[in-house]
Amino acid sequence: MRRTAMTDIILALVPDYGLYIIMGVTFIAAMGVPLPSSVMALTSGGLAATGDLLLMEVLLATFTAYILGDQLAYTLGSLAKPEWLVKARESRRIGPVFQRSEDFYHKHGLLAVLMSRTVVSSFGPYIAYFCGALKMHRLRFTAIALLGAAIWTCTYILLGYTFAGNLPQVSDLVAGFIMAGVAAILTLGFATKLALAWRRFE
Repeated sequence: MRRTAMTDIILALVPDYGLYIIMGVTFIAAMGVPLPSSVMALTSGGLAATGDLLLMEVLLATFTAYILGDQLAYTLGSLAKPEWLVKARESRRIGPVFQRSEDFYHKHGLLAVLMSRTVVSSFGPYIAYFCGALKMHRLRFTAIALLGAAIWTCTYILLGYTFAGNLPQVSDLVAGFIMAGVAAILTLGFATKLALAWRRFE
């Protein structure tokens, strides 16, 4: 089944099953399964704007599901044996994205957790597993993950709520902002490292 067809089927279930579908998709996507959680968040915001769903319930359901999925991914990573990282890197299916996520984490540290839940959310689940496997302190992970989940949830749902009649255009706009955000953060990080290196040189 094509991903677009699967997305259409899932979105068609939202008016009937509402919060259950929203929470299920968000929770599973937070664990690395490729489901359309961003489109789901935009759509649920649009449905809240038309009165089919309550905005506060949508926000709370999405945020809660995201955090629960995040925490489970972290826990599974913390319980995994060292060999799991090797197998994940060598996997044909998740190996490339896992390796990029790992490189991203080593490059940006704790900031990678926040960025992977906002501007580069495709890395989010893998970094959660990775943080668990590397035994990052759960409170540190949770604190930054909560902030990232709140930003992601509010951004997508409130955009869907505000621009309910133009969701395809909003989706394209969000993609553009994400790319701009990634570029800005990476540029800022590079400039900071360059400034620190120059200060040490002096």
